[in-house]
Amino acid sequence: MKHITLSLLLSVSVSLSAIRPIKMGVITDTHYLSEQLMDGGYAVQNYVLVSGKNIKDTPAVLDKVLADYLNSDIEVLLICGDMSKDGEKQSHLDLVKKLKPLQDRGVKVYVIPGNHDINMPNAVEYKGNKTLPVANVSPREFTDIYAACGYKDAIRRDTASLSYVAQLGEDTWLLAIDAARYEEYKGYTVSGGKISAATEKWIVDVLDEAKAKNIQVIGMMHWGLTEHIIYQSMFFKEYLVDDWNRLANLFADKGMKVIFTGHFHSNDISSFRSDKGNIIYDIETGTLSAYPFSYRYVDLYADRIDIRTENVTAVPGNPNLASEDKDRMQSLARQLALQKIKNLGYDFSQDVKEQFADVLSQIFVLHAFGDEKPDDQLKASVEKLSKLMESPMDLDDMQLDFPPADNNIEITF
Repeated sequence: MKHITLSLLLSVSVSLSAIRPIKMGVITDTHYLSEQLMDGGYAVQNYVLVSGKNIKDTPAVLDKVLADYLNSDIEVLLICGDMSKDGEKQSHLDLVKKLKPLQDRGVKVYVIPGNHDINMPNAVEYKGNKTLPVANVSPREFTDIYAACGYKDAIRRDTASLSYVAQLGEDTWLLAIDAARYEEYKGYTVSGGKISAATEKWIVDVLDEAKAKNIQVIGMMHWGLTEHIIYQSMFFKEYLVDDWNRLANLFADKGMKVIFTGHFHSNDISSFRSDKGNIIYDIETGTLSAYPFSYRYVDLYADRIDIRTENVTAVPGNPNLASEDKDRMQSLARQLALQKIKNLGYDFSQDVKEQFADVLSQIFVLHAFGDEKPDDQLKASVEKLSKLMESPMDLDDMQLDFPPADNNIEITF
C-alpha cells in the first residue's frame, strides 16, 4: 500500500509539473532616461512635445509596472530591447538598480539590445534649456551591466553577436536574438535590424539541438519577424528584421512557435504560416514611453500560451497620463501622415490631404493600443474622406488588424 501511495503521489506530481506554466512578464521599448540626466526644464519638455517618447513620465511608469510585477507571481521578465532612451550609460546603470528587487525575489530577468542601447552617438542629458553629451556604452559594457540579466547564466552564447540561450524550465529555452547594427554606428544610428550569417548559423544550430532534445524554444528579438499592419514591409520596413519573410519561414519550420518583439511601439500579435504550413506567432508589445503604456502577463505551457495585457493610465503627478499622451501621439501621427501623403506625389487637394492624414492618425493610435475597433469618430472621418474624394470607402473592407487578437488571448500551438 505504501508503494502504491508513493507511486500515485509521484504520478500526480509529474502531471502537475507538466501542466504548470512558466509565468512571465514582458516589456519593451522603455526608452528609460535616468532621472539624474534630466530636470523639468525647457529642453526635456520640448523633447517630449516633438518626439514620440514621453521620457519625462517614463520613470514613474516603469516604477509602477515593476511594482505590479513585484506583487505578482511571475518567475521571468523579458525586456525586448531599447531599454535606454539613447544608450546613456547612467540610464543602463539605473535601470539595473530598478530591476534588482524583482531579482532579489527570485524573478529571472532577460534582456536583449535594441537600436537605442549600444554605441549610441547621441547620448545626452537635459539640463535647463541645454542638451549635453554623456557617456554611452560599448557592447562589452552592455553585457557587463546586464550580466545578471541573461548573460552570466546563459547556457549558450553567440560569438558573433550578443545573442544567447537561457534555460527557462526543464524543457524550455529562451533564444534571445541580437539583430542590432550598433557596429555600423559612425556618427549616426541605424533603425533597421539584421541577423548576420554567422549568427543565423548559430541560431539554426540551437534550434536543431533543441528539436533533437525535444525542448521548446521561445524567441525574443527587438525587431518584428512578420508584418503587423498592411504594407508594413513597404512603408515601415525598418521595423521588421532584414529578410524577415525568409527568416520567419526558417524559424517556424525549425520549430519555434512564439517570438516576443517590440520596436514599432504597438501592442499587436500576428501569426505567420510558413510555406510548409508551420505557424509562428510574433507577439509585439507596446512601449512604456508612450500611449498606451502596455505591459504583458504571459503563461507559457507546452501546448499553448495565455496572454493578458495591462496599461498604465496614470502616475503620481499626472492623473491624465494616458489621455494626454494619446492626444499628443495622434497629433504627431497626423503630422507624419501628412508628410508621407505629400511625398506620394498624388494630385490631392489640400482638404483631401488633411482629411486623409486625420484618418491615418486615428488608425495609428488604434493600432498602438491593439485589437483595432473603429469608433464613431473614425467612422465619421472615413465618411468625410469618402465624400471629399468622391469615392466610396468602407471600414469593413479595410484590414485594420491581422489575426489573432492582440491584448488578451489564449493561443494553442
